[in-house]
Amino acid sequence: MAGVSRWTALAERLAAARKASVRAARAATRQAASRAALPLALALSLPAASAQATLTPFSSAVPGAPPAPWRVVTLPKLPKHTRFEIVAFDGANVLRVAADGSYANLLHPLPGAPAQRLRWRWRVERPIEGADLTRKEGDDVPARLCALFDLPLERLRFGDRLRVELGRTLFDRDLPAASICYVWDQKLPAGTWLANAYTDRVQMLVLRQGGYGAWAEESRDLAADFARAFPHEARAGVPPLSAIGVSADGDNTGGASLAFFGDLRLEAR
Repeated sequence: MAGVSRWTALAERLAAARKASVRAARAATRQAASRAALPLALALSLPAASAQATLTPFSSAVPGAPPAPWRVVTLPKLPKHTRFEIVAFDGANVLRVAADGSYANLLHPLPGAPAQRLRWRWRVERPIEGADLTRKEGDDVPARLCALFDLPLERLRFGDRLRVELGRTLFDRDLPAASICYVWDQKLPAGTWLANAYTDRVQMLVLRQGGYGAWAEESRDLAADFARAFPHEARAGVPPLSAIGVSADGDNTGGASLAFFGDLRLEAR
């Protein structure tokens, strides 16, 4: 009986350890999904009728809320949300993006759109003090533009596929499997590629370092950047887009920032 009792106790401890491990894995997945990828994924749940082959311009919109189908998406549990509004600035109507210890994304659905050349202009007036994209506690930026790709799960490596499937099961069924985010940073030099501090399914490219208070023009070949960011997945070809997102955040550092975006355009490569 003593032997049976010992084996029973051991089995109970092993079962408890397995449950604790599963809970920890789920918690980690929730954190990564909610902080880095989930808010962008919610763009995929917008009504299909809102989807367009082109990006609705800011310049022709009236001051106030961004024009449809642009839509603010965030996590309701966060106390502060980044603010997006159309304003007259520097001779044109542009998008004003202001973060203050906050987090949110402005998303435009583009389901099935080919990964073409993306052009835009942006401007940072105030950076995030204390930001450090290499650490979770410093993962804030004053200006970010993300391309979300509709990548089939079967093209992922086994471990990546399991993590995405777990995230979709626990958090949201439309969690994207691959995103590229172009960022404006004050520490890392332009041309730096790095994975998001929360998940490597979001790859970041620093386009600008410092240089505040002036417009910068950008032109990126999304297909080429996808092949650079996700070489394994790109072997079978570059997947279409699902959405484009604009954002800024200061929720990790508690910092504030101010940036502006001009029109975004998708053009033939």
